Amino acid sequence: MDHRRFCIDRHEWPNRVGELPRVYVDWYEAKSLCASIGRRLCRRSEWMLACEGPKRLPYPWGFVRTPSPCNIDRAAIEFDIDAMVDEATREGEIARLWQADPIGSHPNCISAYGAYDLSGNVDEWTDNLADDPGTSRPATLNGGYWGPVRNTCRLTTGGHGPTFKFYQVGFRCCADTVDGVVTPPPRPFIERDREKDGVYD
Repeated sequence: MDHRRFCIDRHEWPNRVGELPRVYVDWYEAKSLCASIGRRLCRRSEWMLACEGPKRLPYPWGFVRTPSPCNIDRAAIEFDIDAMVDEATREGEIARLWQADPIGSHPNCISAYGAYDLSGNVDEWTDNLADDPGTSRPATLNGGYWGPVRNTCRLTTGGHGPTFKFYQVGFRCCADTVDGVVTPPPRPFIERDREKDGVYD
């Protein structure tokens, strides 16, 4: 998906339709994987702009929350932290908890700028340090995952450190424009007076 200020992958890593999104990756690993293909982790502001679109929608599809377009609002399954941290049992525990869908499974979960699954499926690492060099929270998560969480374009989780990794945490990559000109995207905003039917998160 192209934008005049930056480019963003249409899908979560590995950005290939039919494959499962990569999870259990920390912020540093996500940055390294993006760099390995000549891209970079998306800035938080870029990610939000790609999700909200030119109308600054609270969800990629519109103003009112509905589970039909995207993989959201699935029942939560309690995780076993001991099984998660033990390398011998981690893969089985992730499989037990897994409710993400293969990349491209939700063709209507698309933003106005052409990016898929920005709301739900897997949480996505973003680079808050690029937007705010003085921040104490460089690593942020956006979009929520398949469970019963907020899933809005504005949803940002900043409480986890950059070494955090979990069963529902993935990422996608961005890149600078071909001409190399980098201009910060406008800060996303939402016109709250246009909301009539739903409640903003």
